[in-house]
Amino acid sequence: MNNAPRSAKGKLEEHQHITHHVADFLRKFRLALLGILGAVVLVIIVVAIWTAVAESRMKASTLAIENAENELATYQSEQDQTKKTALEKTLVASLDKVIVSWPKLYAAQKAHAIKAQLDADAKDWEGAEKEWVAASNLLKGDFLAPVALQNAAAAAEERGADDKAAGYYKTLLAKYGKNTIGVVHAYFALGRISEESKDYTAAVGYYEKIVAGYPSDDWTKLAKDRILALRSQGLVK
Repeated sequence: MNNAPRSAKGKLEEHQHITHHVADFLRKFRLALLGILGAVVLVIIVVAIWTAVAESRMKASTLAIENAENELATYQSEQDQTKKTALEKTLVASLDKVIVSWPKLYAAQKAHAIKAQLDADAKDWEGAEKEWVAASNLLKGDFLAPVALQNAAAAAEERGADDKAAGYYKTLLAKYGKNTIGVVHAYFALGRISEESKDYTAAVGYYEKIVAGYPSDDWTKLAKDRILALRSQGLVK
């Protein structure tokens, strides 16, 4: 009969004991808890600010490169050479500003690519190569990077720097693998460069990679023809 009241009283005392300890814990560590809460709030604020700044930079850089592309279109359509020269200076200045303002964003990569094309149109192959390399080094996972690397190789070939061109093609194959755009052309170009340096064994090796790995590609027939030609001339076994 008397056990029930004593049990209820015990439970009440236990509850009060726990509450006392919790309250004591909160009093002792309230500053630390407030500090943790403040740190969490600060992190949230910093992330929010960073996100807002990143979005603002992306919008500004996109607008700037779009304006530069409009300038490019105006430049390309101009027939008067004096006006065209003036437009080119303005365009290059706009592109340089994009590169300086947003050096790690896609807008800068596109700006380097446009400058490279301007240099190529002017037959300034060294300048074009430099700009294409700069474009290839930005956003390496982006679709433009491997294309830029191949264009750098083409510019190097145009100025007679076959060793540099081969280096770019090899970098393309090493970085982007067998499924990237232009990979078959890269193998064929390496074969052709090897032929020009009289390394016929290496040339056949590159051509055979095309035949084995890309049987239905447009370059495959040319690769087969080169293998047959080199073997028929006794240059390779």
